[in-house]
Amino acid sequence: MKTPSSRLSRLLKNKSDASAHERIRAQLEASSLVSNFRVIQKLSPGLDVLPMLKAEAYGHGAVWAARNLVAESGLDGFGVATLEEGRQLREELGSRARRIRLVVFSGAAHWSEEKGQFCEKFGLTPVIASQEDWDRFFSQGWPSRIPYELKFNTGMNRLGIHPGQARRIVRQLASLSSEWHPQGVFSHLASGEDPDCSLSRTQMERFLNVRSEFEETLGQVRFHLGNSAAIWNAQKWRLRDLTDLVRPGISLYGVPPWKSAPAKGLQPVMTLEAKVISIFQLKAGESVGYGGRFRVSSNTSARIATLAGGYADGIHRGLYEKGSVWLGGRLNRFAGIISMDLSSIECPPQAQVGDWAQILGPHIDIWEQSAKIGSVPYELLTSVSSRVQRDYV
Repeated sequence: MKTPSSRLSRLLKNKSDASAHERIRAQLEASSLVSNFRVIQKLSPGLDVLPMLKAEAYGHGAVWAARNLVAESGLDGFGVATLEEGRQLREELGSRARRIRLVVFSGAAHWSEEKGQFCEKFGLTPVIASQEDWDRFFSQGWPSRIPYELKFNTGMNRLGIHPGQARRIVRQLASLSSEWHPQGVFSHLASGEDPDCSLSRTQMERFLNVRSEFEETLGQVRFHLGNSAAIWNAQKWRLRDLTDLVRPGISLYGVPPWKSAPAKGLQPVMTLEAKVISIFQLKAGESVGYGGRFRVSSNTSARIATLAGGYADGIHRGLYEKGSVWLGGRLNRFAGIISMDLSSIECPPQAQVGDWAQILGPHIDIWEQSAKIGSVPYELLTSVSSRVQRDYV
């Protein structure tokens, strides 16, 4: 039988072996994650925080993120997108987080008896987000069996009950005991970064009407509206008076919620790096990669580094000749089409084989990087694939 010390030695050896084989790695900083959570708390005084951990916590690792945040004061629970994401979190967090709320934001859509049983088994809080789903949910008696939340469509027009149905739902619940009442009533903002636009004003008015219907009759329901962008505009959205909690997503991982938003102390949680595995000195007229799309201009030469990472790792193919990589103390352009496992960059004189080039992290403006390919930071982060070595520190 192996002793605990021998098991520990084996685990450390396995980690050492994996490190020796690293080609592309993502370093995840727990201290930055916790620091960002506390920044969000300071921007939302008096409000609880429901971190969004969907899509593997935006590519960072949902279980890891949850374990690092579960003991934080003011934590309301965790938000996920799918039932399976909720199940995984519930099982992996174990007994110390048995009572933590896990809210499933879209995975319960088109409600069924099977989904109800799944939520009941794993202690999940489904979001009911259509009138049809509510009618099934209510008629089958699920409100008295499991906790749930109601989402109203105030203008995003993806999911949500029509605000005009709020009064009808309240009347259905009014004569029933409080255990039938929703834990939360909420909506989602389409333009949280712009509280003054017409759509935002419309959403605010509709949400206030929904809140009034529930507040006057049911009393103890909690309300929420604020995503990361709204948190950054908390005063204009009147979040402290309007809501009971906030739902940070991208800001939790150290990314300001829109391109020109101030960081306000956020720190990037993920640093993505690829190893330099070869360096070529190319002469005028020589090319790099498929199709020879990058060609050294006449009367010059180019030093090109090959990185051990490509689009199968999450380095977006569209970054070719547009995106930047930090290597040798400066930003360098991608050179040549990014392939599945490899990519090439213009290489500074001091760079050597074995160096690590930063693709995402503190030296890269992720909003600028994503804008160059017509995308957003959310896509770049969630595209980091499972074959990338994760180093959690």
